[in-house]
Formats: sequence, structure tokens, C-alpha cells
Amino acid sequence: MAPCSRISIFATALRPIPRSRLETWSAQTSVSVFPFELYFVTQKGQLVNDDCDSISPGHTHVPVELWRTIFEFVRAYSQHDAAQLPLLSKAVRAEAESVLYHEPHLASLRAALAFADTVSSAPRRARSVKAISFAHWPDDKAHLSVTRAFDVATAIFDEDPDAIDRSPAMHRCRMVGTALEKLRRLTSITICDRTAMRTIAAVFDKTRVRLLRIVGEHLVLDQPTVAFLKSQQRLQEVRLYHRDAEDLETLGLRRIRVLSCPYRLLAGLSDDHLCRLTHLNVMSVMSEDDIAGIIHAVGPQLVSLRPEQNVWKQQGRRLHPTNGHAWNQCPRLKFLHVRHCQPHANAMCYLSDANDAVDASNLPPALETLVWSPAWTRARTNHLYPDERKRAEIRRFAEMVLRASGTLRSVIYEWSGESYYKTFLLASGEWREIPTAAAEADDEVWRDVR
Repeated sequence: MAPCSRISIFATALRPIPRSRLETWSAQTSVSVFPFELYFVTQKGQLVNDDCDSISPGHTHVPVELWRTIFEFVRAYSQHDAAQLPLLSKAVRAEAESVLYHEPHLASLRAALAFADTVSSAPRRARSVKAISFAHWPDDKAHLSVTRAFDVATAIFDEDPDAIDRSPAMHRCRMVGTALEKLRRLTSITICDRTAMRTIAAVFDKTRVRLLRIVGEHLVLDQPTVAFLKSQQRLQEVRLYHRDAEDLETLGLRRIRVLSCPYRLLAGLSDDHLCRLTHLNVMSVMSEDDIAGIIHAVGPQLVSLRPEQNVWKQQGRRLHPTNGHAWNQCPRLKFLHVRHCQPHANAMCYLSDANDAVDASNLPPALETLVWSPAWTRARTNHLYPDERKRAEIRRFAEMVLRASGTLRSVIYEWSGESYYKTFLLASGEWREIPTAAAEADDEVWRDVR
């Protein structure tokens, strides 16, 4: 039997685990595990336990799936802390390394060279890499040794404090690129800084690496970016902060399925570029006519849509997302997030006392989630239109839409620009509202809808 009857791994949050699964684990292992008793934290690099001096995964028989959840939580918080996890136990080392190497963040040229050396000499670790996160690389003034061991336990990803901003040497970037060719499962990169594109283009130059997704910062089609994208003809997901559709047309990308771009670029694209599109985030939508144009062009094929519409005072209108649009032309749409944005010169949004009519039945026929971020719930105008009246109105809208739809599971609304609330109907038909995490309605959710 395990030396501890209860495991307490301290932290502030952990992905919820079904109680039935935990009870099964407890019955099989003689270890009492409860959803709200499992937490994790590193204190001076050590795991702590309130019932015994140390934690040994091999002795407590904690399921590997549970350890992986803990490792993923730590990795999301800090790559530096996650680098200590493989030292926890040989029994979970492989699991810890697979989490650590799933999407390494390369914050400097020094870290990239060390990473390149590791994946070149350790195929097992190379197989874990599915994505890479790139920052802008400051070159290192200190001596760089590409033969240095890549030790996951010694903060290998930290930037050198003596780093300075200057372009990394081309031959060193090619050394990194050569190593990336050994990553057979690499399909995605995350761009944390738009200025990193020059480095990324140099790394991938003349390599055989073919990506499916480029996420993170939106790209401007400058010369290095264009050269890089032209080499990635398999690309299915990209984000562009660019307004000239002709520039995108010259890239020859015909497989884009997930796209984030300004409306002006989208409106200029040919059918060849739109035919595979299923997930769309559109910025700088200037009018309701623009939304009508989106629906007409790609509505029948969209699974997920997130338009960001610039709104003005609109004579006190609430601009309910169900009003006025031909949503019946979007038969496959499961996720819709309508965000209303205000120009800086019009920071206040005033509402008239008249209640706008709600066309509650005008929804995409397969819609499951509706997210609405109205400008008037974020405006600081309580002295003109009390918050309690705003809250009552948006709740009324959410309930009406839920009751009118046969497919809608939840309506999420943004309140005060700081929080989100999720509304839904119980099996009994009773309406409910709960606070929800921004992760259910942030600017990334649209791309993950299946």
C-alpha cells in the first residue's frame, strides 16, 4: 500500500477531472483522490506533500494520465519550471519530456542552437515536437557552442542576460533549420513577436519543412514573410494583418482553411482562396453590409465565424446579433462570436430608453454556441443608463434566443470588458447563468471549433 493515503499537490488551478474517473483510480490504487484536493506547485524547485516527506509516482501509483495533466498545467505556467519535471521520477520522465517538448519556446538564438543539438541527437525527444514557439531572437555576445548538451533540468530556455538586439547570423539559423528537418511531426509554429519573421524565414530557408499552421501574431506581407509563405504551399491556417488581397493572391496558397484577416483583404479574395475556408475571424468590419458580404461569400461552408465590427453611437441601438442578417445561409455554422468595437474617438456608447425588438429565431440552423461582446456592456455609462438595466436586457436576450433555438447549447456574453457569463437551459427548461472563463470566449476559441 502507498505510504500516503492522500496526495496533496499544491497549486491554484487544475483541469477538472471527472469524479467517476477519480473514484475508479482510488478503488484501484488504494489512494484517496478528490477533485478539489489535487493541486500542484513548485516551491524552490521541489514538489511538496502534506502527509509525507516526498512524492514518488512509482510508489503512490498515481495514474500517468493524472501526472500528464499536472505536467501540462506547469508547462502552461512556465517552461522553466516544466524543465525540472523530468527529474521527478524515472517512472514519469517520458511523460514529462513529451509535455516539455510538445511545443518548445525558443526565446533566443542560444536556446535554438541548444534545442537543435538535442533533437539531432535524441530522436525520442524529436518525436514529441509538434509545434515551436518563436520570439524575436537577440543574438548572444557570449560564445555559442552548438555541441552543448540540452539538459531539460537546467533552465535551458532562458535568455542570456547579456543578449543584445542584432540580427542572428544566417549560417546559425541554417543550422537550426537543418535540425528542424528531423522533426517529422512538426506541423505548426507560433509567432510571439511579429519582428521574429525575419529570423523564422532564415531558419526555414532551403529546408524541406512544410507547415500546416502559423498562429500567434498577425503577419504583414513584407519581403521575408512573402518568401517564407511561398515555400509553405500546404498551409491551412494563417493570420494576416494586411489589407491588399492582390498580395495574398500572389502567394499561391490554395489550401487555407482557418483564416484571420481584415475585411478588406477577405473581400478582395477570389473563389480559389475561399473554397476551403471553414473557420474565419474578420477584423475591421465597418458595417452590417460587410457582414452580409461575408455570409454571401463563405456562409454556406463556415463552421466558425468571429466578426469584429466597428460600431458608432448607432442612435442608441443595441445591435442584437440575431437581427437583420441572413443567418439561414450558414447551415454548418456551430460557433458565432460577434464582437462590437468602438473607435477611440467614440469611447461612450449611449442607449436609448426604447427596447429594441429581438429576432430570437434568426439563427444559423446548426448553431451550438453564440458569443456576444456588445460595446454598450463595456461602456462606462452607468450615470446615463444604469448597469442593472443593461444586465437585465442582455439576460433577456440570452434567454429568448436559447428558448427559440433547438440546437443552441449556450449564449455567452461579455460584461464590462473584464468578465464573461455563460447562460444555458437545464433539462427542466430552467434558465441558468454562471461566470465562465475567458478561454470559452476569447479571440482563440473560434479556430478550435470542430
